[in-house]
Amino acid sequence: MILREVKLCDFGLYAGMNEIDLVPRQRHGKIRPIILIGGKNGSGKTTLLEAVRLALYGKRALGTRVAQVEYEDYLKSRISKKSHSSSAGVSVTFDYAEGGSVHQYEVRREWTARGKGVVETLLLQKDGVLITSVPRDEWQSFLQELIPPGVSQLFFFDGERISEIADAEHDADQLPDAMRGLLGIELVGRLRIDLGLYLARHQDATSSDVGSRLETVTMDIQAGERRADALAEQVAELRSQRESQARQAERIRRQFVSEGGDVALQRTKLEAERDEVRRAIGRADHELRDLANRLLPFAMAPKLIAKFRGALSASTAGPQIDIADEVRQSVRAWRSAAEATRTASWSCEHWTDLETFIAGFLQAGQKPANSGVLRDVGDGSIALKRLGDVEVVVRPRALALLGEMEGLQKRLRELDTALARADSADSSILLDELRLADRDFGATEVKLNALEEEHKLARGQLTTLLRERQNLLSAQAQAAKQSERANLAAKAAEALADYEGQLLAHKLGQLRAEFLACLDLLMRKEQLIADLRIDPASFVVTLFDANGGVLDKQSLSAGEKQIYAVAMLWALARTSGRPLPMIIDTPLGRLDSEHRARLIERYFGEASHQVILLSTDTEVNGELKDELASEISHTYLLDFNAGAGVTRISRGYFDDNGMADANALQQA
Repeated sequence: MILREVKLCDFGLYAGMNEIDLVPRQRHGKIRPIILIGGKNGSGKTTLLEAVRLALYGKRALGTRVAQVEYEDYLKSRISKKSHSSSAGVSVTFDYAEGGSVHQYEVRREWTARGKGVVETLLLQKDGVLITSVPRDEWQSFLQELIPPGVSQLFFFDGERISEIADAEHDADQLPDAMRGLLGIELVGRLRIDLGLYLARHQDATSSDVGSRLETVTMDIQAGERRADALAEQVAELRSQRESQARQAERIRRQFVSEGGDVALQRTKLEAERDEVRRAIGRADHELRDLANRLLPFAMAPKLIAKFRGALSASTAGPQIDIADEVRQSVRAWRSAAEATRTASWSCEHWTDLETFIAGFLQAGQKPANSGVLRDVGDGSIALKRLGDVEVVVRPRALALLGEMEGLQKRLRELDTALARADSADSSILLDELRLADRDFGATEVKLNALEEEHKLARGQLTTLLRERQNLLSAQAQAAKQSERANLAAKAAEALADYEGQLLAHKLGQLRAEFLACLDLLMRKEQLIADLRIDPASFVVTLFDANGGVLDKQSLSAGEKQIYAVAMLWALARTSGRPLPMIIDTPLGRLDSEHRARLIERYFGEASHQVILLSTDTEVNGELKDELASEISHTYLLDFNAGAGVTRISRGYFDDNGMADANALQQA
């Protein structure tokens, strides 16, 4: 697929008609894949990405749970306020290969505000001719089949999308649906479900219970998905409300501080210190729990451990006794040997004394009975060293942590008391407003936590139902044998189940290899992430360090998380095998200079056959642009005119000279 052209008419900051040619140019016998579009913050870079998504997906571009009224409000808000028009439109022209032939599609979406509503029209052409093979009311579905939204989000993304993947505590929050769609597994699952429903309607009475239960579970899953979606919407609404209340509380707090509230200043310092003390208590508690999961329990029974160490020490003396016995045998052989040479004159008393000494050593260190318990210990020297660490390392550290926690708890109580005094120190209107705002925020936080738990429970119940349906499908595939058609369907279901498992394992193995290869190219620290495992059921990603230990993603720096997210997106795109263009909006925000250079050198030119790179002047600057020059086809600059309140598109880039009106693109 090649994006040929994007048109924006009175859309957002773009007044009038604006066109951008995106076809990569060939220079010196090489196709240069990158179209570099520069613009400062607020000049309309993200608006371009929005336009492509909106043209292709309509309401779906805003998410899967957007009401029609919200979508219409969004469309009205995107009509340029400087054009004095009640209409706007976006269109995308692209090449798409089908059946060995390349066809040119044009998607044009236009809308007009009328009263409180919006009238929207969609036009879809193929090779310059209006598409009639697909009914007009199915054009949107046709576009989504052509370029699935779940796939496009991994090819058309901005810095916010990278941050979502980078900052998510679990990748299961962000990647499962995209992975299944991108890796080509979703279709197999749909086929298995369709076959199961077919078998449910065509099986005999002996297996009707399975079929009946399958239909019930399927309906329960649909109800569970609706409930989970509804809860997700409520959670999103409460999060928005919480953020609004947090901003309101912060506004009141700043106003109070600005009016000279000494108590408020003291409160801010006390709250900051209290938060730090709580974090320190959490860290100490975590370390103490970690010790408790290891050697700390041994410190609770020092006398018993001392006896065990003595027995273990004695059990390890056996090899020394065996060596002493061998020495005694060698001495006897040396004495009886006639040809042995000795420089000293040895009398019988000398030999008797030596024999007595060796016999005494053997008798004193007689090897005790080797009990089964001591045999199970294995290498006694290692066990002795570990037990020695109990008194030398573990016990002192545990006592230090307990003392530290006692001091922190005492300080926390003091801070709580001080804050209580600060609360009662002033009864001004602003302070009352601040308390009310904090109380509202706290109430919303409680409601949000409860709703999130309910949503988590609903998702867990849905997972249980999905697992039951999977088991029913497997059982049904074995049971439905009553007719030739049912037999064929059952065999197909079994084959699909086996194929899905093998395909998933193969694809995840491919994804793992691609991710490690991509990460190796982009990450500055070698072997920081040495390996990963992707759970085939939940798609949860587990990272491992060079020593084979589990690596918590949250322990990575902000820049390393961003490199992880870019590597994952790149690996997914490479694994999918789909020849889609990349649209990347402001991807270098949290990276240091070395990671930026690696992305410039190793990623952008290789990410796809067409890369539309939207950048600020602080990301791809003159030096980095020069390094990227051999991969750049052409450039554009988005120039926002603050006086007119509109953005103008022109050829060139920030550091180009003479790129003003003479190079401007056509604008209406």
